[in-house]
Amino acid sequence: MNGSLLFVDCSGYKSLPSIEALRLISGGQNLESVTNINAALEVLQNNDKIDILVSNIPDLNLLQRFRQTNPKGEAILVTELPMKEYSALLQNTEEKLLDHVIANKGREGWTIHQLRVTITKIRSRDVFGIEKYLAPHTIIHRAQVRGSAEREELNSNVMRFAEACHLGQHAARMAFGITEELLMNTVYDAPAAAGIPRFKNVEQTQAIVLEPSEYGELSFGCDGQILAISTADPFGALRKETLLTYLKKVLKRDETDGLIDEKKGGAGLGLFKILYSSHGIVCNVKPGSRTEIMALIDVNDQLRDFASMARSIHYFRT
Repeated sequence: MNGSLLFVDCSGYKSLPSIEALRLISGGQNLESVTNINAALEVLQNNDKIDILVSNIPDLNLLQRFRQTNPKGEAILVTELPMKEYSALLQNTEEKLLDHVIANKGREGWTIHQLRVTITKIRSRDVFGIEKYLAPHTIIHRAQVRGSAEREELNSNVMRFAEACHLGQHAARMAFGITEELLMNTVYDAPAAAGIPRFKNVEQTQAIVLEPSEYGELSFGCDGQILAISTADPFGALRKETLLTYLKKVLKRDETDGLIDEKKGGAGLGLFKILYSSHGIVCNVKPGSRTEIMALIDVNDQLRDFASMARSIHYFRT
């Protein structure tokens, strides 16, 4: 993609990074920056080359217009609002209007880094790998996932790694829990979502041995700022609408029934638990071939409840 970027930085909401930072983030691509919705709508009307929209305001009209003018474009919301608040402003249609949500945190380095990585991945379509979110030369640890029996050992390996990085007992326990949910998804949910018959109606307490063609991969690393943990499967079955619908149902907390997918192999609660214990979730998908689900933890920022803290949510399709 070699189109233009439109940055919309409206007053009344937490500002985007400085224009100098945005120019660096854009990597030399054509960039337009406006400070109100009317100006943004005018740009979209007059420039059909805008293929990436970055906005600090969850404006329904703006995002709908962007979808109409460029159905294949990527919409990025940079916000300090929790999901329940921006979802309400978008009339609960964010799964159709948004591709990425970046938590606009007090530590600006997170916001700038996430924007840079996101735009780079959109442009290059090289989307896989936790190393993109970590400092250069960070050591990445990898392990093959061959079945359910390995979960406890792999969970403990990640927990010990977090302890060795001096992240503290609480962060280490969170890393254990995140890894458990990622592995459960890789071993049970992903094959079921891909429609493999022998995974239909399989209980998650049942021992599973994956075939070599079904093996997954666990990756983890830390650069002193970000702890990243991911698993990948060879199915590529996760859709953006499925991801955001699952998360919205749980994070909005306005329903008591039907909160998660209750079907065998449903991944809704697992995805929620991953995001609950991290500052961001990244899903990279090559349909029919590979899905990578990644949790990002800012080790210098304490996690708070969803009612008061935004999380980053990314879906990349290549």
